[in-house]
Amino acid sequence: MKNLVVTCVGIVLAVVAASPNCWALVFQFDGGGVPADDFLVADNWDEFGGGPDAVPGASDLAIINDNFVVTYSGVANTVGALKVGADWPVTGPLGTPGTLNITSGHLTVAGGGDAFEIGRACCAGDGIVNLTGSAVLEIQGSDPIVGVRERAELNIGPNASVISTRPDGAYWRIGHNGPSIDPFNPVGGLQGNGLLNVEGSFSAHVIFVGVDDGTGEVRVSGNGSLTLTDNLVPGVNTHFPNRSALIHMIGSNATLTAFNLESANGLAENHNKYVFDADPVGGVSPITLVPKLDVNNMLVGGAVNITNNDLVVNLNGLAWNIGDSLLLFDAAPGQIYGEFASSAVFGSEVLHRVDYDNVTGDIRVALGVPEPSTMLLLGLGMSLAICAKRRASR
Repeated sequence: MKNLVVTCVGIVLAVVAASPNCWALVFQFDGGGVPADDFLVADNWDEFGGGPDAVPGASDLAIINDNFVVTYSGVANTVGALKVGADWPVTGPLGTPGTLNITSGHLTVAGGGDAFEIGRACCAGDGIVNLTGSAVLEIQGSDPIVGVRERAELNIGPNASVISTRPDGAYWRIGHNGPSIDPFNPVGGLQGNGLLNVEGSFSAHVIFVGVDDGTGEVRVSGNGSLTLTDNLVPGVNTHFPNRSALIHMIGSNATLTAFNLESANGLAENHNKYVFDADPVGGVSPITLVPKLDVNNMLVGGAVNITNNDLVVNLNGLAWNIGDSLLLFDAAPGQIYGEFASSAVFGSEVLHRVDYDNVTGDIRVALGVPEPSTMLLLGLGMSLAICAKRRASR
């Protein structure tokens, strides 16, 4: 789907076509108006067909690249597609950076498929979208992408929100095409690297993290709320050599809720990783998996599969007593699958045990309590010490 716009537009000129994924007009931000950074000033946009400058509309493609930093604020507006950091006007392997700051108002991207892309083009085509204030970004397409072929960020401030309103759901991809997808690229391969940083609210159907050799991070902090109506999937394409997926929960007031967590990977593959940073008072924010009723009115889902994933917990000054535990994953009863390949608790190098309570569906880390393997080593050490003492006394 990434090449649909290229197919429709060609090298320079956008044409009207029958496909709903082809855009009536293509506009590139050129900063020719006053103020020169304003998204809603017509003179800041150049239309590729030679027509008059205009603010992109509901059937148009809007492109922000060439190092422009653009501000959107104040009103509601709709564009057909939006690419921030892109390979335009000449499509190809290389792009230029772009930044969009949405400070207020409601911006809708109405096109289908991957009409919304950040970091579309390798290898200097970084894309950044920042939402602050009460800004709302509405995505109506099925496959929005953060980090298509280059580094990209979608940062959602404390009072801002990103909503996905496609009736059958949006399938977000965070970190897409990595080096092995195009190893013959002039700079040694694609560099798809995506960050979804949620301090406000984000809603969608599914999120895939680290797709097709890409690198992806989902970070939720502060009072941030990330809500999925279906699955969180860091476990996709785990056989690729460079891909990675990180789910990062910061503080004790954030929420991440999904139907299932599909995160299994092979022991010899690049492991999906979960990092929980505690705050000094409240501890950590657990990841919650919520079952739902099927067509037979039976509860299904609410499962977590973290087979061969890695776990890190940073205590960050949290006061704790030996035997205290922190809830990390809250799944449905009987819905825990697999175990972590490795676990570490820092603050400083705390002995711990990861408890998988499948009766309740809880995964916890018990603090000051060694892992069973550590207990075996301690027991073996004590046995050797006792034997040595007995031999010395003879």
